[in-house]
Amino acid sequence: QLLTAAPLNDAWSFCRCQLQACQLQACWRSRDSSELTLHWRPALLLRGGKTEAPNYVKLRDLKALWAEKAQGTKLRRVAVDPARDKAAKLMKERGLANCEKAVNLLREVHKRSPADVDVKLELANALNAVMRIKTNANALIIDGSLDTPANKKIWKVLGDEALPLATAAYKTKPGDVKALAVYADAFMFSCSAKGIVKQALSGTAKEFKRMANELRKYPSWDGAVGLIFLGGLFNIAPWPVGNKQEAKKLLSEAATIAPTRRNLYYVGVNAYVMGEYERAITFFERSLKASCGSETEADFGDFMLAQAESGAARARAKLAEAATKA
Repeated sequence: QLLTAAPLNDAWSFCRCQLQACQLQACWRSRDSSELTLHWRPALLLRGGKTEAPNYVKLRDLKALWAEKAQGTKLRRVAVDPARDKAAKLMKERGLANCEKAVNLLREVHKRSPADVDVKLELANALNAVMRIKTNANALIIDGSLDTPANKKIWKVLGDEALPLATAAYKTKPGDVKALAVYADAFMFSCSAKGIVKQALSGTAKEFKRMANELRKYPSWDGAVGLIFLGGLFNIAPWPVGNKQEAKKLLSEAATIAPTRRNLYYVGVNAYVMGEYERAITFFERSLKASCGSETEADFGDFMLAQAESGAARARAKLAEAATKA
C-alpha cells in the first residue's frame, strides 16, 4: 500500500536507496496496523561486521516521511511548463490554426528547455501536422505529385526545422514507435522539398525504405503506415526504384489490415494508374464511405474525399470510353 501511495518511479528510487543499506524485517506487535514496527538491520551486519544497536521506526513515522517526499514530487510536477499542456490540448483539437499555435508555444518551450528530448518530439510532431494540413500530406494523386513550388517551400522551411528535432528524439528513444513515425514524416517532408522524383532516385530512397520497413513492425500504428510509406514510394518513383506491381501488393496489404479512408484511396490511385479502372472505382467508392483511422490521416481527410470522388468519376469515364471504342 505504501508503494502505491506515490508514483512508481519515486517509490523505486526511495526503496532502492534504503534496501541497498539495510535489511528490512517486519513483525506485528498487535492487531492494530499502526503498531507495525520496522526493524532496519544494516547490511554490514550480514557480512559479519560490527554495527550500532538497531533502530526501530514506527510505520506512522515512515508514512510521515513518505508524505513529505510525495509532496515534494507533487510540487516538482506542478513546475512543468504549462505551455506544453496548452500545446497538447491544441494538438488534440487539431485544425491548422490550432496546430500553428501549438508550434509557436512549443518553440518557446524548446528555447527554455533545449535539451528536453520530449519537447523536441512534441515540436517536431506539431510541425509535421502543420505541413500535413497545408500540403495535404504529400499524398498520392492520379496525375503526378503534390511537390509544387508552394509546397516545396513549406517543406523546406518547416521540414528543415522538424527533421533535426525528430532525429534527436528518434535516436534517443529506440523502440519508440511514435518517435519513429515522427522522424519518418519529418524525413519525408524535408526530402520532398528537393523534389520527390529526384530524391526517389538518390540515396535518400535507401533511408526511406529502411524506416518504412521499421514501421512495418508496428502494423497497428496509424493504419499500417509503414506499408503506406513503402507502397507510396514504389507507386510514384520512376524506374528502377519504382514498381507499381509491388506498390499494389503493399498498399492492398495495408487496406486489408486497416481499411481506412487513406488506405482505400491509395489502392484506388494505384489501380487507376495501372489501368485497372473497375478496381479503382471499387476502392474509391469504399474510401468515400470509410472514416479516417487516425488524427494524422484526418489532417487531409477532406482532400482524400474530393480526390476519391474525382477518381471514381474519371475511372467510369475511362470504362465508358473503352466501351464506345469496342
